[in-house]
Parts: sequence; structure tokens; C-alpha cells
Amino acid sequence: MTRAVLRRLNPPTASIGDGGGTRSLADLRSLADQARSRRDYNADAFYRRLLCGLEPDRAGNWAQYAHALKEIGFHERARVAYLKAIDLGGSRAELEIHLAHVAKFQGNLEQADAAFVRAFDLGYADSESIAFERKLLRLVGAVRQSQPAIRAPSLRVFLSVPGGAVSEGTRSSLAAGLGHGDYSYAFAMRGFVDALTAMEIDHEVIQHPEYISDIRKRSDARQNIHLSFYPPERMRLLKGAYNINCFAWEFDRLRSETEELSAHPFASQARMLNLADEIWMPSAHGVKAVRSDVTVPVYEVPAPVLHNIMQAPRAGRADVYSRQKVVRRLNQVAWRPLAILPRIQPHMNFGSKARELRLPALFDTYFQGEAPTIFVSVFNAHDYRKQIAPMLRGFIELTRNQPNAILLCKVTTVDRGSEINDVLFREQLLELDRLTPPLISEKIWLTRDLLTREEMVALYDVADYYVCTSHAEGQNLPLIEAMGRGVVPVSTDGTAMDAYIDSETAVTIASEHRPFGRRLTARYGLYGIQTNFTTPEKVCDALTRAQSLSDTDYASLSQGALERVKALYGLDRFAATFQSLTKRLGIPGELEQ
Repeated sequence: MTRAVLRRLNPPTASIGDGGGTRSLADLRSLADQARSRRDYNADAFYRRLLCGLEPDRAGNWAQYAHALKEIGFHERARVAYLKAIDLGGSRAELEIHLAHVAKFQGNLEQADAAFVRAFDLGYADSESIAFERKLLRLVGAVRQSQPAIRAPSLRVFLSVPGGAVSEGTRSSLAAGLGHGDYSYAFAMRGFVDALTAMEIDHEVIQHPEYISDIRKRSDARQNIHLSFYPPERMRLLKGAYNINCFAWEFDRLRSETEELSAHPFASQARMLNLADEIWMPSAHGVKAVRSDVTVPVYEVPAPVLHNIMQAPRAGRADVYSRQKVVRRLNQVAWRPLAILPRIQPHMNFGSKARELRLPALFDTYFQGEAPTIFVSVFNAHDYRKQIAPMLRGFIELTRNQPNAILLCKVTTVDRGSEINDVLFREQLLELDRLTPPLISEKIWLTRDLLTREEMVALYDVADYYVCTSHAEGQNLPLIEAMGRGVVPVSTDGTAMDAYIDSETAVTIASEHRPFGRRLTARYGLYGIQTNFTTPEKVCDALTRAQSLSDTDYASLSQGALERVKALYGLDRFAATFQSLTKRLGIPGELEQ
């Protein structure tokens, strides 16, 4: 019987059998799906093997073939097929989970744990199941406990955020909240959830905490903690819990009472913040800006960044071959060139849409097999703090002398009805008191597509540099995540970025402290304060310096960026912070290594 199964897995080339050699791809796929539905995994593996032979570059074929092999007990062959699917650009986080289970079947528990860790680092959606699997591996004594854990059975942590948690596993789940007001708080909360999961602290994400009469009626813990992630005006408390509001602030002070034009009782930022038991802010700049206006304790506690952190820095810029492997993971993302000319903008939109390309075709069309220097930026089109105009104009100036450079802009917007160039023009470039000059470049490409967590990691991996020209930031998670992938930043410093943007980690864009313009004043309701401004000339200078870095200097900055992220946003720092909290509250339990 075993020989018969092996013959089905490795059919002779002259006669495939079962009529497989004369069937179309659609027929074979249908037969395989039918076999899987009736749990005939031997037949499923047979047809999947034929599909792999006919379409060897399709990751899905190898993944399905591996599933079938796993079911009939050919674990080593399944492992090889899963690795092949990963190499072809398959969904790596999910495939690592399957590799972990295969390793468990083979008795390689250390290998299984390593695969679970890789899946966690890649942003696998169900992080709690990974924590459970790793806990089982530790219980059987096969794996040493590598993460700190807190034993506090009398403690439970509740977390809440406007709109609820955002799942980054699929585009449909991202579409529900991405780009809406204060959506970035959900990504900050994700970091805290990851840390609590890694530390095995009992926690739960809840919605509408204000509707719960008393959390002690549904929680048997002696101490309940509520980590809320809201701007002051939207802050919500959980009755019966110790309320900690986590929020980011990037300017030099809160709005004063005289600047509050609304009569709404929640309008006063200071009054709302004083309702919490304590405040957590992600930067020293934010703590300094807020501390004088509130009476409750304020602590610097940045959102942990635990996913997708590289183990070693980059040795240099990516070569053509390694970049091609990464680009496969972005095949579903469409890019359009920057094309802004206000008087005929509808015609520019039409032309930009007509030239829409995927990255492989884009590189082949414009660089013909060469390895361009790739700059990446991620921003919300409606966020005035991002200061996008000097970035675009500075990059266009760079490409006049450095044509082998390209800027990929991942743009978030809630405006689904307008063309991306229209949105960018209205939100970032339009100034009512002056004409907007044309901005047209086929070296700057935009996408408004929703990228899953795995695709965001691929975007960072394909980049040589991450560009940020922000006036100010509360923490700037996309930039930190890019640094965690070894990408060298080209960025302004100041505000929260003072902690990680300097000569050891980045190519710094010069800026100067100047009063708010009218757009910023109108948007944020702050008068008489200053923020950081840069110019296209300063951006171009920084980009030119980045382009001219030697491989040695690039590797040094990549190492500095990676080490800074691990030190400031790793689990150890959060664990120490949480231990300090439990001591302040008198909660039994201690951190164990």
C-alpha cells in the first residue's frame, strides 16, 4: 500500500495515470478540490503533485500539495513543499504555522517553537493561539521559556480603542477602520496586546467600555486595569477598573480653555485627561507637553513593537535577486505615477490610472533589470502633520541628477471616490493664497490599496530607505517598524522622533522651528505655538546624502536603527513598566525570566 501511495506522489513521466496527463489545469484543480472535500487526501496529493509540475511557480499549488502530504503522513515532504511555497511568495505567516505543526508531528519541538516565533514576528492574526501553542511546548519541557511572564492570577487587563481593534490579516478587515478618525490608536493598542500576550497576562479587548455598569460584575480578578487608547476628547472610562489612558501628543502644549470653541463638556483636553487614574504617553516630548496641564501622574510608555523585527541588520542595499523574491509578495498591489497639474487635473488622473502597474512590471519598464534605490513613505493623506509637499518636490529634484531612484508612497485615505492624485492635491498641496505648481514624475508612485501586515513587511523589505518629513509625531509606528526591518530612515527629527532619529540611526533632514501656518492652526485649534518645518532643498540634500552612502555606512546605520528599536520598543522595557505598575497598585505577582 505504501508503494502504491508513493507511485501516486511520483508518477512516471511517460504515463501519469488516472487520465491526469490529458486533463486541463481547471479539471485537475477541480479533481483535487473534490478529493479534499471527501477527505481522500491520497488522491488530493496526486492531483496537487500534477498541478505543481504544470505550474511550478504558483505558490498556492505547493501550499495545497503540502497540506495533502501532511494529512497522509509524509511530513518531511510536506515541510519541503511548504518551504517551496514560501520561496515563491506565499502567505508566509500562515505557512510558518503549518511548518510549526509539521515539526511537532516530526518530534522537532524546538523547530516547531522557532516556526511559531517566526509566524508571530510576521504578524499572524491569531497571536493568542501562538501563545497557547508555545505554552504547551514549554509545559512538556521541550522548550525553554524565553519571554518574561507575569504570574498575577488576581489581575486582568481590559483594552479599548475607538472603533475596536483592526485586524491586519485581510484587506476586508482593514477596510472597516483604516483611515478613519484616530485609527492609528488601534495600531498602538496592537503593540500592547502583543506584549501582554507574550507575557501571558490575562487580557481582553472590549468595545464601548462606557456601557459597562461595573466591570467587577463580570471579572473575578481582584484588580482590573483598563488600558484605553483615545485622544482626550474621545476618552472613555471603565467603571470598576484602574483607568490608564494611552494617547499621543506631538505639539508643545495642550489646547487652552480659551482655544476650546466648543461648548461640549468633553471638549477640554486637560479636564478629560484628569478623569483617568494615570496617563501613558509614547514619548518624552509628549510627557513634557502635558504634565503641566494635568494633575494625574503621567508616564512615558511607548507602544511596544514586537512583530517583524529582524534578527540581524542589513549588510547593504538589496541586490536584484533578493529584491525579486520580496516583490512577489506585493503582486496584488497597484501603483500609479504622481501626476498633479491643477488646471487639467481630470486629464492627469485619467493618464495616471492608464499607467497603473504592479511592482515587477514597474521595475522592468523603468529600470530594465537594474537595481534602483528604493525609497518608501507611508502616510495618511488627511494628516497635515506629515508635510508631504517638500518631500515630493525634494525627491523630484533628486531625480534630476539621480535617475536611478524611485519613491513608493503608501497613502491611506477614507476618500474612496476620488483619484489618489486628486486626494493628495487637495489635502497636502493646495494652498488658497498661491498657485500650486505642477508635480509630475514617473519616479514617484502612489498606492491607496489596503496592504495586509505581511504586505507591509514586504514593502519595508523591498525598500532601501524610509522617508519621513513630518512636522511632528506622537510616536510614528510605520517609521519604527521600517527601522525594525533594517531600513535606514531619511527623516526629520524633533518631538517623539528625537528618541530614535540621529546620526547613529538615520540620515537626518534639516528643519527649523517656526510658527504654525494657517492650515495647521485651523486643523488643530492651537494659536501662537511652533513646530518643525523643512524645505524641498533640505529634503533633496538629505536624499542625496543617503543615495551616496557606502555599503559600510549603510550597514552601520541599519545596525544602529535596529538596535535602537529593540532597546526602546522591545518587550523588556514594557515588562519593566508593567512590573512597576503592579507594584504601585500592590498587585501580587512578579516577573520571571
